[in-house]
Amino acid sequence: MSESIPSQPASARIYRFEPYHFSHHLPPDTRARLKEIFAHWNEAEKAEALVRDIIDQAPDTLGVRIVAYRFYFYRRRSLEAAHWALACIEWLSRRLGLPADWREVRPDMADFVHWHAFTRLWLQSLTAYAYNLARLGREAESLEALDKVEELDPSGKLGAPRLRQVFSGPRGDAGMLFPKAFENWRFVRQAASQRSEG
Repeated sequence: MSESIPSQPASARIYRFEPYHFSHHLPPDTRARLKEIFAHWNEAEKAEALVRDIIDQAPDTLGVRIVAYRFYFYRRRSLEAAHWALACIEWLSRRLGLPADWREVRPDMADFVHWHAFTRLWLQSLTAYAYNLARLGREAESLEALDKVEELDPSGKLGAPRLRQVFSGPRGDAGMLFPKAFENWRFVRQAASQRSEG
Protein backbone atom coordinates (compact mmCIF):
# COMPACT_ATOMS: atom_id res chain seq x y z
CA MET A 1 0.00 0.00 0.00
CA SER A 2 1.45 3.37 -0.94
CA GLU A 3 0.46 6.97 -0.35
CA SER A 4 0.46 9.86 -2.77
CA ILE A 5 0.72 13.58 -2.30
CA PRO A 6 -2.41 15.51 -3.36
CA SER A 7 -2.05 17.09 -6.81
CA GLN A 8 -1.65 20.87 -6.78
CA PRO A 9 -0.89 23.56 -9.36
CA ALA A 10 2.84 23.80 -9.99
CA SER A 11 2.87 27.36 -8.64
CA ALA A 12 0.88 26.59 -5.49
CA ARG A 13 2.40 27.63 -2.16
CA ILE A 14 1.27 26.35 1.20
CA TYR A 15 1.28 29.11 3.79
CA ARG A 16 0.08 27.28 6.84
CA PHE A 17 1.49 24.54 8.99
CA GLU A 18 -0.06 21.27 7.91
CA PRO A 19 -0.10 18.52 10.54
CA TYR A 20 0.72 14.94 9.68
CA HIS A 21 -0.56 12.25 12.01
CA PHE A 22 1.24 9.12 10.88
CA SER A 23 -1.18 6.82 12.70
CA HIS A 24 -4.01 8.14 10.50
CA HIS A 25 -2.08 6.99 7.43
CA LEU A 26 -1.75 3.36 8.38
CA PRO A 27 -3.87 0.41 7.25
CA PRO A 28 -6.55 -0.36 9.89
CA ASP A 29 -5.02 -3.72 10.80
CA THR A 30 -1.63 -2.04 11.25
CA ARG A 31 -3.12 0.48 13.68
CA ALA A 32 -4.47 -2.44 15.67
CA ARG A 33 -1.02 -4.04 15.72
CA LEU A 34 0.44 -0.88 17.24
CA LYS A 35 -1.56 -1.52 20.40
CA GLU A 36 -0.14 -5.03 20.49
CA ILE A 37 3.40 -3.67 20.20
CA PHE A 38 2.85 -1.38 23.17
CA ALA A 39 1.32 -4.25 25.14
CA HIS A 40 4.53 -6.27 24.60
CA TRP A 41 6.97 -3.36 24.88
CA ASN A 42 8.91 -5.01 27.72
CA GLU A 43 9.32 -8.19 25.66
CA ALA A 44 11.99 -6.98 23.24
CA GLU A 45 11.95 -9.94 20.84
CA LYS A 46 8.17 -10.14 20.69
CA ALA A 47 7.80 -6.38 20.14
CA GLU A 48 10.42 -6.37 17.38
CA ALA A 49 8.77 -9.35 15.68
CA LEU A 50 5.50 -7.40 15.62
CA VAL A 51 7.27 -4.37 14.12
CA ARG A 52 8.83 -6.58 11.46
CA ASP A 53 5.38 -7.98 10.65
CA ILE A 54 4.04 -4.46 10.15
CA ILE A 55 6.96 -3.60 7.88
CA ASP A 56 6.41 -6.75 5.81
CA GLN A 57 2.70 -5.99 5.41
CA ALA A 58 3.11 -2.40 4.15
CA PRO A 59 6.77 -1.57 3.47
CA ASP A 60 6.00 1.36 1.16
CA THR A 61 3.84 3.24 3.64
CA LEU A 62 5.34 6.32 5.27
CA GLY A 63 3.50 5.68 8.53
CA VAL A 64 5.04 2.21 8.77
CA ARG A 65 8.52 3.61 8.23
CA ILE A 66 7.90 6.14 10.99
CA VAL A 67 6.73 3.33 13.28
CA ALA A 68 9.97 1.43 12.56
CA TYR A 69 12.10 4.52 13.20
CA ARG A 70 10.42 5.30 16.50
CA PHE A 71 10.63 1.71 17.66
CA TYR A 72 14.38 1.47 17.10
CA PHE A 73 15.03 4.98 18.37
CA TYR A 74 13.30 4.33 21.68
CA ARG A 75 15.03 0.95 21.85
CA ARG A 76 18.30 2.94 21.73
CA ARG A 77 19.37 1.12 18.58
CA SER A 78 20.82 4.03 16.66
CA LEU A 79 22.07 2.08 13.63
CA GLU A 80 18.60 0.75 12.82
CA ALA A 81 17.01 4.10 13.67
CA ALA A 82 19.36 5.84 11.21
CA HIS A 83 18.39 3.29 8.55
CA TRP A 84 14.69 4.02 9.00
CA ALA A 85 15.23 7.78 9.07
CA LEU A 86 16.84 7.37 5.63
CA ALA A 87 13.92 5.17 4.55
CA CYS A 88 11.54 8.03 5.42
CA ILE A 89 13.71 10.47 3.44
CA GLU A 90 13.61 8.07 0.47
CA TRP A 91 9.80 7.84 0.57
CA LEU A 92 9.35 11.59 0.95
CA SER A 93 11.90 12.42 -1.75
CA ARG A 94 9.97 10.34 -4.28
CA ARG A 95 6.70 12.12 -3.46
CA LEU A 96 8.30 15.57 -3.50
CA GLY A 97 10.25 14.96 -6.70
CA LEU A 98 13.59 15.45 -4.93
CA PRO A 99 16.89 13.75 -5.81
CA ALA A 100 17.36 10.32 -4.26
CA ASP A 101 20.58 11.54 -2.61
CA TRP A 102 19.71 14.10 0.09
CA ARG A 103 23.09 15.78 -0.46
CA GLU A 104 21.89 16.95 -3.88
CA VAL A 105 18.73 18.68 -2.60
CA ARG A 106 18.72 22.47 -2.97
CA PRO A 107 16.39 25.05 -1.37
CA ASP A 108 14.66 25.84 -4.67
CA MET A 109 13.60 22.23 -5.27
CA ALA A 110 10.67 22.31 -2.81
CA ASP A 111 8.90 24.80 -0.57
CA PHE A 112 11.06 24.37 2.52
CA VAL A 113 10.01 27.81 3.80
CA HIS A 114 6.27 27.36 4.34
CA TRP A 115 6.48 23.75 5.42
CA HIS A 116 4.03 21.43 3.79
CA ALA A 117 3.72 18.36 5.99
CA PHE A 118 5.98 16.34 3.68
CA THR A 119 8.77 18.94 3.45
CA ARG A 120 8.69 19.31 7.23
CA LEU A 121 8.88 15.54 7.67
CA TRP A 122 11.74 15.39 5.17
CA LEU A 123 13.73 17.89 7.24
CA GLN A 124 12.81 16.15 10.49
CA SER A 125 13.93 12.81 9.05
CA LEU A 126 17.29 14.24 8.02
CA THR A 127 17.70 15.78 11.47
CA ALA A 128 16.88 12.39 13.03
CA TYR A 129 19.43 10.76 10.73
CA ALA A 130 22.10 13.24 11.86
CA TYR A 131 21.21 12.69 15.51
CA ASN A 132 21.56 8.92 15.30
CA LEU A 133 24.83 9.15 13.37
CA ALA A 134 26.15 11.35 16.17
CA ARG A 135 25.22 8.72 18.71
CA LEU A 136 27.18 6.22 16.63
CA GLY A 137 30.26 8.45 16.62
CA ARG A 138 30.04 9.18 12.87
CA GLU A 139 30.94 12.86 13.16
CA ALA A 140 31.61 13.87 9.57
CA GLU A 141 28.40 12.28 8.25
CA SER A 142 26.32 13.73 11.06
CA LEU A 143 27.61 17.26 10.56
CA GLU A 144 27.16 16.97 6.78
CA ALA A 145 23.48 16.10 7.33
CA LEU A 146 23.10 19.00 9.77
CA ASP A 147 24.71 21.33 7.20
CA LYS A 148 22.00 20.33 4.73
CA VAL A 149 19.22 20.87 7.29
CA GLU A 150 20.57 24.34 8.06
CA GLU A 151 20.84 25.13 4.34
CA LEU A 152 17.19 24.22 3.79
CA ASP A 153 15.96 25.59 7.14
CA PRO A 154 18.05 28.74 7.69
CA SER A 155 15.59 29.96 10.33
CA GLY A 156 16.65 27.04 12.53
CA LYS A 157 13.07 25.99 13.32
CA LEU A 158 14.17 22.36 13.57
CA GLY A 159 16.97 23.16 15.99
CA ALA A 160 19.93 22.09 13.83
CA PRO A 161 22.20 24.88 15.21
CA ARG A 162 21.45 23.71 18.76
CA LEU A 163 22.22 20.11 17.84
CA ARG A 164 25.53 21.22 16.34
CA GLN A 165 26.40 22.89 19.65
CA VAL A 166 25.46 19.73 21.53
CA PHE A 167 27.51 17.49 19.27
CA SER A 168 30.65 19.61 19.17
CA GLY A 169 30.54 21.41 22.53
CA PRO A 170 32.61 20.62 25.62
CA ARG A 171 29.97 18.15 26.82
CA GLY A 172 29.00 15.79 24.05
CA ASP A 173 26.14 14.36 26.11
CA ALA A 174 24.38 17.66 26.86
CA GLY A 175 20.78 17.40 25.73
CA MET A 176 21.20 13.92 24.29
CA LEU A 177 18.46 11.40 24.99
CA PHE A 178 19.34 8.08 26.57
CA PRO A 179 23.09 8.62 27.04
CA LYS A 180 24.72 5.26 27.73
CA ALA A 181 28.26 4.88 29.00
CA PHE A 182 28.91 1.86 26.78
CA GLU A 183 27.66 3.44 23.56
CA ASN A 184 30.20 5.31 21.44
CA TRP A 185 27.96 8.19 20.50
CA ARG A 186 30.45 10.96 21.26
CA PHE A 187 32.37 12.20 18.26
CA VAL A 188 35.62 10.26 18.14
CA ARG A 189 37.91 13.24 17.57
CA GLN A 190 36.32 15.18 20.41
CA ALA A 191 36.53 12.24 22.79
CA ALA A 192 40.21 11.70 21.89
CA SER A 193 40.92 15.38 22.46
CA GLN A 194 39.29 15.29 25.87
CA ARG A 195 41.36 12.22 26.84
CA SER A 196 44.59 13.93 25.78
CA GLU A 197 43.72 16.98 27.85
CA GLY A 198 42.92 14.93 30.95
